[in-house]
Amino acid sequence: MKTEKFISKKIIRGIGILLSGIPLVIGLNSCDNQTQKEFFDKIVYDEYHSNYDGVVTEKYIDKENHARPIVIIRHQIFDNIKKDFVFQSSDFFDFIKIGDTLTKKNESLLINLKRENLDTIIKLDFDKVKGNEKYYLENKYIMENK
Repeated sequence: MKTEKFISKKIIRGIGILLSGIPLVIGLNSCDNQTQKEFFDKIVYDEYHSNYDGVVTEKYIDKENHARPIVIIRHQIFDNIKKDFVFQSSDFFDFIKIGDTLTKKNESLLINLKRENLDTIIKLDFDKVKGNEKYYLENKYIMENK
């Protein structure tokens, strides 16, 4: 008789633990209701509305933060800007050199890069965003800057 009660309590406890985990799993899945297209659009939107102007003083791969490519830009008036180019192609990050001047205006996806004997415009490509090839032509900010 005691054995049956002990087994019943274990089963009830096991069912309780199992049921208490269901809201957690549902909650975790519902936290990120953003579609891949919405994610892409937000990345483009944020970059479109950002601006910076200054000299690259440092660049590195942040190994402690998912190997993000980081560029530190010194602004003449404001503090340094830590710019994360994780969503751009690796070629873009490799092309930037310490001492380059980067200028990006608000409401633009173009960066003016200047260095000795070079003055060029680079269009941000969002090459590392999953689904970029699918959503690229649907994004109004990209199409405005075509």
